[in-house]
Amino acid sequence: MIVKNEEELLPNCLQSIKNAVDEIIVVDTGSTDNTITIAKNFGAKVYNHLWNDSFSEARNHCLHYASGDWILQIDADEELEQADIPKLQHAIKNPEYNAIIIAIHSIIKDNVHKFYNTRVFRRGKGFYKDIIHEQIITEGVRLPTEIRLYHHGYNLDEKKMQIKWQRTTRLLKKQIEQNKFDSFSWFNLVRNYRTQDLFYDGINAGEKALAIITPDPCLKPTGTSVNLHHYAMIMYETANCYLHNEDFAKAKELCHTALSRLEELGITPENIDIIFTLACIYLKEGCYRKAINYFNRFLSLREWYLENMHTNPLMIDTLGYDYAAYHGMGYCYGNLGQWETAISHLQKAISYNPKYLTAYKNLVSCYSNVNNRVEATETLLRTVSEGIADDDVILKLGELYIQQEAYEKATPYLEEYLKKHPEDRSALLKLAQSYEQLGHLGAALVGYRSALGK
Repeated sequence: MIVKNEEELLPNCLQSIKNAVDEIIVVDTGSTDNTITIAKNFGAKVYNHLWNDSFSEARNHCLHYASGDWILQIDADEELEQADIPKLQHAIKNPEYNAIIIAIHSIIKDNVHKFYNTRVFRRGKGFYKDIIHEQIITEGVRLPTEIRLYHHGYNLDEKKMQIKWQRTTRLLKKQIEQNKFDSFSWFNLVRNYRTQDLFYDGINAGEKALAIITPDPCLKPTGTSVNLHHYAMIMYETANCYLHNEDFAKAKELCHTALSRLEELGITPENIDIIFTLACIYLKEGCYRKAINYFNRFLSLREWYLENMHTNPLMIDTLGYDYAAYHGMGYCYGNLGQWETAISHLQKAISYNPKYLTAYKNLVSCYSNVNNRVEATETLLRTVSEGIADDDVILKLGELYIQQEAYEKATPYLEEYLKKHPEDRSALLKLAQSYEQLGHLGAALVGYRSALGK
């Protein structure tokens, strides 16, 4: 691993891998906090190298110092799932593979985004390239697994995230200055803007990249290397920026253009990321049946990509979006009034991602439309047990219990909600109603007066 000033997250990372590895190699690029001390306390071999604006250079230094037969690359803001250590130990015994793909669970705000990446490989069979968003280049066939690595690097406080984004933007621009035909850096620059909700910047960067980069080998300037997959990912990221800006026509145009161009060039199967984006566009437009068709196409493609992951080196953004596809279809079926089908799809979305709060809320809406208050209540209670309930959920639980005349259960939820929102007169009236029904007339009178502003 490479580190710099990681004292806050490093102990959790090293604790997670200490029983999975034989040695820990740390290249420090200029820490001024307790990072080095922490690493040494875990028995790490620490080497110091000046930071040279290149993640690949630093990572390749690590590879130089490693002596084990296999390399596990991890960052300080990540942790290995302890239950999966036996799976990792079993995987490296397979002589047919030189590299192992694992599932990265990236915690972002109130959700978890899953993607797959090569993080384990035989020593001498891999190296890193690119100064930012570095890629591992490995020899031979890769073994796909569901070994879990949790990434916390996108769930930092706002100030730390701003520093991180600014550094990434600077390095990507530097890489593009060195080679304006670097399609991978263009793709990551657009993504960097989109992730920060800087959609206009993302559109400008994407359109500029597409004006420079062509997927036609006959038209490429001498000495350039335009990757067709990166071209498609630039289209995908730019289309998503248009989608977030609600320019649905332009978003669709880019997606369909990309699919047509790749088909002309004989690239199969269809690009799964672009298919997913089209499904989202049609959903936002209210074209629910078209959206359902594209979500189904996405799920079929996903099966193919998962089955061929061991030989397919392409980076796929949406492989972990099965839950989002089922949620999207559930939302569409709900808007079409097909409540039972919607409920089935939303339940499936939750089964694939139990931390996805939006799916629970839409499921509750479906239950409410079929007058099933008991299931609606149970659904919201699960968000509480999952630790993802927000203020809206707490208020809704109070309301549902009132509708079921369970005033004793409604009261604590309404009280909890009003601690944060004492000005909400509607909630005050509901709480006063609960007090009255429970015979707490003094408290009810206070509540009614507060609600009436007296």
